[in-house]
Amino acid sequence: MADLVFAFDLALDRPIPIPAGAPLAALESLAAAPWAALQTAFSTAQQENAAAVVLCGRVLDPLRASPAQVASLRLLITNLAAEGCHTIWLTANASDCINAAAMLGNPSGLFFVTPAEPLTLLIRGRSVEIIAAQGIDTPAERSSVSPLTMPAAEQSPSLLPQRIVVGWDTAAWNLQRWDQASADSAGQTGSYGDSAGPNPICFQPGSIGIWGSRRLPILPAGITHLPPLQARSAHEASAGACATLTLSDRGQLPTEALSAGPLPHRFSTGLGGQWREVATHHVAWQSLAIASPSGGAEELATGIWLALEGLLPKARANLLLVNCSVGCGTNVSQRVRVEEIAAETLARVWQLCAPLAGRVWCAEIHADPSESLLPLGHAQAGGKTGSTTAFSAALADIVNALEQQLPADNSAAGLLETNTAREAGWLALELIESL
Repeated sequence: MADLVFAFDLALDRPIPIPAGAPLAALESLAAAPWAALQTAFSTAQQENAAAVVLCGRVLDPLRASPAQVASLRLLITNLAAEGCHTIWLTANASDCINAAAMLGNPSGLFFVTPAEPLTLLIRGRSVEIIAAQGIDTPAERSSVSPLTMPAAEQSPSLLPQRIVVGWDTAAWNLQRWDQASADSAGQTGSYGDSAGPNPICFQPGSIGIWGSRRLPILPAGITHLPPLQARSAHEASAGACATLTLSDRGQLPTEALSAGPLPHRFSTGLGGQWREVATHHVAWQSLAIASPSGGAEELATGIWLALEGLLPKARANLLLVNCSVGCGTNVSQRVRVEEIAAETLARVWQLCAPLAGRVWCAEIHADPSESLLPLGHAQAGGKTGSTTAFSAALADIVNALEQQLPADNSAAGLLETNTAREAGWLALELIESL
């Protein structure tokens, strides 16, 4: 039994990008995925007998939403309210609350939280305060905020509120594989960086910190990552999940213990079993690695189809979109050959996938760009005549030198730069080979 269910970045009015050539069955799954993910989160709240569902990030934009989308969301909220479960919508400012409330017609069971107006409610006899982290940077600013209570009759002055601080970033909302390193520098706000300090509210005694992100940001101890409900590309850190939080086993801390200073280590370093992610994604992306066959497009297509059949029993999503990387070792000629027959191979794979187009779809076939160029470098080639050209050896040495400059912490940005360097190196070699 959970007390709260958290759902991040629904983006119900923003369709998932459609891969080229996708059949009707795949298109329908992609279009329905955000709503199906939200329905799964709401069903989880009902099954867990939760007190509220907490929505943060993009939900439904009043300027983009269609009447059908508005009606569907309102129905979900009112049906949840009929089960005794509230919907709490966190926004960055009051105007967003006003617009969203007007759009939905102020349905029963819907409450809003802004940085200036937290929400206090009673959950199974415990007073809980929910705060939107955006825009509140210091305890002084926090002290000027007056909480909104819901409902007032349920408040008990004898209980010290359990504070839950929820923040989120806008990074990676339109992430591509080359965007990761600069995701925080393109006008995207509120994201944690390597040097960004934590919000002081999250470290006040008794606080629980939650941070929604489509990446896997480096978060301070005591702040828990909240994944999005549904991934929107192959370059995200999570396929999609909601999260449940159970407060009943934390125990009410006495007032004197809270005023004495920071919480003990066991309270401030994570939520442990109180936090549980529940898969909500209905579309998933997966990379498939296959060795390059000696034959042509027919042999390659058959090998890919056999590998796709092996993925189906393990797939939890309704639709699996697969990017296939063909391993060619250091054979540049074979890499060029794979790229030349990629379109023909893909068309053949689509024919083989047709009976299961609504379950699995191969979106892309390419020579593996992540293979190491180390064997082509001067050190590994050993100076053997004809083993490599001067250009390929020099290029391989450059790429290998870039790999040695990885950050000590193996950060995601560094790994992306390395993969990009390898891909650029292979593209250069393939260009020379094809001339």
